[in-house]
Amino acid sequence: MRKNFFVLASFILVLVTVFSCDDDDNLNNGNDNQIVLTNENNLYEGDLYILYLEEEIISTENTIFMLQDLIDNNQGTPEIELQLEEAEQQLGTLNTNLAIQMGIEAEYVLPPRVPRRPPNPPNPPSPCIGCVPLAGSFSFITITPDIVNLNIRILDFNTEEEVETVVFNSFNPAENYNGVVSIQPASLNNFTGQVILIIEREDINGATTSYSLNANFY
Repeated sequence: MRKNFFVLASFILVLVTVFSCDDDDNLNNGNDNQIVLTNENNLYEGDLYILYLEEEIISTENTIFMLQDLIDNNQGTPEIELQLEEAEQQLGTLNTNLAIQMGIEAEYVLPPRVPRRPPNPPNPPSPCIGCVPLAGSFSFITITPDIVNLNIRILDFNTEEEVETVVFNSFNPAENYNGVVSIQPASLNNFTGQVILIIEREDINGATTSYSLNANFY
């Protein structure tokens, strides 16, 4: 079920990342007050949600085009017309949710995280059709205050064995990021390859969303 997120009061997060040998030690002690998030070491769940929404929008647009083409060529039926109406409503919901999620990212000016789309990602191996290329070097997964509960399961694409599971039972603000980011340790332990991401999220309004992505960690 997809519902609109309640947008919180505005915050401006000013992040200064200091790179030093001491920072490397801080990343391993599990204390949110000493964790230093960098562009390479964390993955923001909201980025995964946007990737999912974008894929669903493309798929729904293709469905609408196909159904409309049948109707335009006098092959329409009441059932096809109903399917078209439902697809158009679904597209509206997806676009609304995408705009809301993009607004959440702008609202909190997120800390550095692994980019959603690397500039020159490697070609995913067959048969991972539609896999999203993602950098697997992260040590943390992060959420913002719009999310109160989150469960991410990462499964090997071929065996469906569990590679990693991360659970946020609540939003616990990290003090050194102005309280607008919650951090959980996560690592693929040098795993690379095709995975299935199964994600369940609950927002501050109690609305729950379940979605999945095929990805290729490199």
